[in-house]
Amino acid sequence: MSDPRFFKNSGPFDLVEISSLIEGELSGNDNQNISIADISSLKLATGNEVTFFQDISYKADLSETNAGACIIKKEHKAYAPENIRLIYSKNPYIDFTKISQLFYPDEILPKNTTRFDKESSLEGVDKSASLSEGVFIEKGAIIGADVVIGRDTVISSNAVIGKGVQIGSKSFIGANVTITHSIIGNCTIIHQGSSIGQDGFGFAMSASGHIKIPQVGRVIIKNNIEIGANCSIDRGSMNDTVIKSGTKIDNMVHIAHNCIIGKNCIIAGMVGLAGSTTLEDFVVMGAKSGAVGHITIGKGSQIAAKAGVSKSLPPGKVWAGFPIREINLWKRDISSIRRLSKGRKNEK
Repeated sequence: MSDPRFFKNSGPFDLVEISSLIEGELSGNDNQNISIADISSLKLATGNEVTFFQDISYKADLSETNAGACIIKKEHKAYAPENIRLIYSKNPYIDFTKISQLFYPDEILPKNTTRFDKESSLEGVDKSASLSEGVFIEKGAIIGADVVIGRDTVISSNAVIGKGVQIGSKSFIGANVTITHSIIGNCTIIHQGSSIGQDGFGFAMSASGHIKIPQVGRVIIKNNIEIGANCSIDRGSMNDTVIKSGTKIDNMVHIAHNCIIGKNCIIAGMVGLAGSTTLEDFVVMGAKSGAVGHITIGKGSQIAAKAGVSKSLPPGKVWAGFPIREINLWKRDISSIRRLSKGRKNEK
C-alpha cells in the first residue's frame, strides 16, 4: 500500500475492469464484484491488491504471496497458489505497468513537488508544516505542505522539502538539497546538492516504446547517517528504498530504487547501485565500484575500487575486478598477465 502523504490512489477498481484494460483472461467464474484497492509486489501484497509474475526465479515468492490477484502467463499458472485469482497475459510486466498507471495517473507526469501555498504562508514555509523547537530555516528554502521537522534541525538555503516529508531532530540539510517522498531520522547530515526521493528509473520496455512505471515507494533514511554532496537516491517502485542507521555515503553516489543498505556501511565516491541491490551490514564499497540489480552483498564484504559486482556475494570476503572475484585470485590473474606480456615489444 502506497503512502497517502505522497501518492494519490485512484482506485479501487473491479477485477473485471482491470482485466479488460489489458485484454487479459480471468481464471475462474466468480470474478464479478471483486474489488482491487492497490498494486503491490509479490512479497508485500495483501488480499485486495494485484501483483504480477514474469520471472521464473521468483516462483518461491509467488507460491507464498497473499495477493488477491496476479497477472501471469498461462504457462506459469501451476506455480500460483490455489486461492489466488489469475489474469492471464502474454506480457505480465507490460500489463502490470498499464494497471499501475490506472491506479496512479498523477505519477506518470509529475505536477507538483511541495504543494506550497504562497498566499497564506510565510518566508517559504507552508502554513501546514510542523516545525519543532529550534528548527532553523535559511533564506530561500521551501518547506512544503504537511512537512514535519524535528527539533534543532537546520534546513539550508535553497533546499526544497517536498510535501509530506518527515525529518527528525538534530539533522542538517545542506544548500540546494531536494527531498521528496522520504522519511528521514535523527542526527542525519545531507550535504549540498543531493537529491533524495525522485523517481526510480522504471520503464517497461517493448518494441513499440517504453512505458513509464509509476514509482510509488518511499525513501526511508534511518538515524546517524551522512550523505555526501550531489548524491541521488531514488524512491522505491512499490517497496521502499532503505538506508539503515550509521551508514556513511561519499559524494556523487547513485542508489537506485528498492535498494536496501544495511547498518554502518561505507560507500565511497561515484559508486552506483542498480535497482533492488541489498547491502548487508558493514559492507564497504570502494570508489567507482558498482553492482547490478537484484543481488545481495553479504555482511562485512569489501569491494575494491572500480570493481563490478555481477552476482550475489557471501559475507566477510574482499573482492576486486570485473567480473568480480576474490581479491587474491584477482591479484594472481593480474600477475599472470604481466608475466605473459613481459618482454614483448609493441606490435604495429
